[in-house]
Amino acid sequence: MIRTSDPIDLDTLRIRHDFLAVPDLRVSPDSVAASYHIALRHAVVALDALVWEGFLERTTDGLYRRATGSDRR
Repeated sequence: MIRTSDPIDLDTLRIRHDFLAVPDLRVSPDSVAASYHIALRHAVVALDALVWEGFLERTTDGLYRRATGSDRR
């Protein structure tokens, strides 16, 4: 049986790249939406997908940053 995976969202990949390039980066959904010229809802979905993967975490003040246990290569 052939299984297909969920499509990879290009904006999510771009966000991940920014966090790999700048490991101490902290962003808000508003700033991501403005930087990538995407809808706020799309920014939240992309950021939350990276949280679900364990790559990002959301701080108590609503910002997103690299997860504490994520690889910092």
